[in-house]
Amino acid sequence: MKKLIYLLSFSILACTSGNNYQVTEGEIDIDYLINSPNTTWFQKNYESYTLDDITLNQDFSKLNEYNIEIFMNTRCHDSEREVPRFLKILNSLNFSSQNLRIILVNSEKKTSDGLEKGKNITNTPTILFLKDSKEKNRIVEFPYENLEKDIYKIINDMGYKNVYYSE
Repeated sequence: MKKLIYLLSFSILACTSGNNYQVTEGEIDIDYLINSPNTTWFQKNYESYTLDDITLNQDFSKLNEYNIEIFMNTRCHDSEREVPRFLKILNSLNFSSQNLRIILVNSEKKTSDGLEKGKNITNTPTILFLKDSKEKNRIVEFPYENLEKDIYKIINDMGYKNVYYSE
């Protein structure tokens, strides 16, 4: 119950105001994910995910140095699975909603506002980790190990490469 209250508080503080629950592309907030008829899967997938507490007991303090952008599609099964899990992890780590953007893209991985331009979004979800306004790394479509371990490796600059990485 405590986490649900935090999640609801998190949604109130999210960066988008005047949210329309019917939108299918553009910037949204957690309130949208909880309440939109387009995301009826969110709450169940959030609650059913079991956190990797062993990994989460490590030092995640560097996470607060990052801004995170999530590019997702509400009809993508990978987004349905990974975004609730990812947000549950951020919630458990008390990540600031001020440092989080959630962007819905259409099936062509685009928005009418061009929020995806220059981001090379080829799969959803794509989770960008930005530091000093520059992308430092990303998780693409699904984690390499699990989300907790992938996040830990990214924020601690441990040579993480997403599942689609190629030089």
